[in-house]
Amino acid sequence: MAPEQPKSEKELAERRNKLVRRICISSFFSVCQHFIFAQSEPRLFLSLCNKDAASATRILGNTSGIAGLLSLVVNQAGGKLSDYIGRKPGFLIGPMSNVVLGVLVVLNPLNRPLIAVCRVLRLILTTFSNTVMCTAAVADVCSSSDLALAMSRMQTATGLAMLLTPFIEGRILHLSPWSPHGIKYVYAAKAAIAAVHAVFVATLLEETLDKSNRATAKMTLDMINPFGFVRIFSEGTQALRKLVMITTLQMFIEGKNLSDVIQAWIRDHLKWSVTQVRNFIVAYGMLCTATGLSATPWMLRNFSPRGFTTITNLLNFFAFTARGLSPSSWLFLSMMVPMLPGVNGASATALKAVAQDIAANQGFGKGEFSAWVNNLRAFSGSVAPVVYGQVYAAAEIPVSHSSWLGFWVLCFLRQCCTMSPTVTWWLDASESSGSKCVGRIRQSYNML
Repeated sequence: MAPEQPKSEKELAERRNKLVRRICISSFFSVCQHFIFAQSEPRLFLSLCNKDAASATRILGNTSGIAGLLSLVVNQAGGKLSDYIGRKPGFLIGPMSNVVLGVLVVLNPLNRPLIAVCRVLRLILTTFSNTVMCTAAVADVCSSSDLALAMSRMQTATGLAMLLTPFIEGRILHLSPWSPHGIKYVYAAKAAIAAVHAVFVATLLEETLDKSNRATAKMTLDMINPFGFVRIFSEGTQALRKLVMITTLQMFIEGKNLSDVIQAWIRDHLKWSVTQVRNFIVAYGMLCTATGLSATPWMLRNFSPRGFTTITNLLNFFAFTARGLSPSSWLFLSMMVPMLPGVNGASATALKAVAQDIAANQGFGKGEFSAWVNNLRAFSGSVAPVVYGQVYAAAEIPVSHSSWLGFWVLCFLRQCCTMSPTVTWWLDASESSGSKCVGRIRQSYNML
């Protein structure tokens, strides 16, 4: 049944805040289902590969790459379909599939091909229900001036998930840190979290896309073309094209693209135990949460989108480059601080909100545009883990300093990908037909 429409501005604001809060809770559950494998999945594949770190790293990188490519189809078709039928079914796909996938691994903990397939499906469907649906749903209920702050709240939900899941995972791994028969219980925990998530979405998350705002045009195969994002570059203004290209390249440093290599680095070269890794993840989650509640909103209010993006990119460039200079725990931990405002793709927060507003003004559907952006993100997600995994695996040879040199090369190259477009590109209000819109949105963000 459709929710009752609020009548006053106060009721509208209350409903918007409630919906954003519940969308953030859904995002929290999704991140828990992804992040609970921070240590266990690399350990499981390392065990199934007979302790061959290079082979395990390649499998993890290649499966992430395959998931990124297949996401092109799922994101596009699902995002466009959500413009017709609403967002709620899309929110349910991820948790319901994770219940099934978790049970499959619990029943077959030694079947490496099956576990690899389950990993690919989990990455695709969890990301769709989280990033694609959450971005589209938030855009349904928030205006341009509220969108960036709402996305910042979603980053806070990510930080909270990072606080909870390491304790669950660490407790299970303490029982048997290397045995597949012990690690399988992490998958059982994921299935339980997914079941709770599915119940929450089904009972408490309202539909954000009213029937009056849904797409009515006849759906064709062209609409679910996984390369439909090309329309951004063929039909969008120059401003929109530049914004989308910058945010796409910033996704190279998303946590899910880096986590497998970083886990191998801290496990094999920093020699951290399960408890030390858990404590690091918890501390990191606390800092991300605090930053999402304080520094990031403050920067969004006090800097222009260009200023926010440039500052966070520079901080990330410095921190990631310095982190790979030496296999030092002190250096690894200290470089965690400067990257906090823009880590895990948060550096794209301001520009994503601007791009979403420009796209809506140009007539692109919110679910459709969200799918296009996430398909481009999937390209980054398919290329980055494969490159990182292959370079890291190639550096795992018995030559002095080869591993830390390979890790440094990864740190440096990944930041070059995100820095170059931001340094050389920015919106010129006289360049595109969307210049007035860009100027207006820029002014609104400066006033936040």
